[in-house]
Amino acid sequence: MENMTLNLKTALAKVQSMSRQSIGHNDEMFLQRIYGEGLNKYTERLRAIGFAGHEHVLDAGCGFGQWSLALAGMNQKVSACDISPLRVDFLGNLARELAVPNLDFRLSGIDELPYADDSFDAIFCYGVVFLTPWRKSLMELTRVLKLGGTLYVNANGLGWYMFLWQEEHNKADDFDPKAIAARTFTDTLRYDRENVFEPGMNLIIEPSVLEGELQKLGFSAINSSGEGCIHIDPSTPTPNPFFKGDYKGQIGVYEILATLGNKHYE
Repeated sequence: MENMTLNLKTALAKVQSMSRQSIGHNDEMFLQRIYGEGLNKYTERLRAIGFAGHEHVLDAGCGFGQWSLALAGMNQKVSACDISPLRVDFLGNLARELAVPNLDFRLSGIDELPYADDSFDAIFCYGVVFLTPWRKSLMELTRVLKLGGTLYVNANGLGWYMFLWQEEHNKADDFDPKAIAARTFTDTLRYDRENVFEPGMNLIIEPSVLEGELQKLGFSAINSSGEGCIHIDPSTPTPNPFFKGDYKGQIGVYEILATLGNKHYE
């Protein structure tokens, strides 16, 4: 594990130097947060929710790839996609530097996936569905997931945006949490009432609403909890949350694990 951490640090330094002119202040701080302690914390979280030993896993909305790399170390094949060319290129360069043989990556949003029906045994979707037209995204995730497959998705309730407003979490030169929180209310209103979605929107999705949509799509055995709290494999350590599950009595960041029993997305 120590050698892996050293290799990751060396590879990260090289890839970041290649991307230096493209990466903004917020992304620089984000990369330090997600990769600063290596991949072990992601591996432990994935094992806790049963995301190991699968034939083909999708990391839907992979970002800079920390979850993709962790998944690749525990599963036969991993596909990753993201709407950001910068992040897909970054992950591609990092995977090549680390010589990860079972990871492929594509430029794509999760609301229009470039994969065939029934492609994946499991789909992992972390920190992205609320940045998309999420009902359409759930339909796409359902389309490419095999019957009996597992979906992990997380999202934000009202409490998360209260937290952003009051605490200005991770504020940077090019990231204003208070402005994001303010816009999220009108973004959500437009999406819920007018079915309007535009790039850059953030959407509040309460757990009961997301669970209801999953049920309509044919999911069952739906397990919902605060972010980082689902623990279905008792042989693994208790997972450590990365975010607050509630804030001042309101739902913060939460996660859902569900099994696809039937497909009702047509």
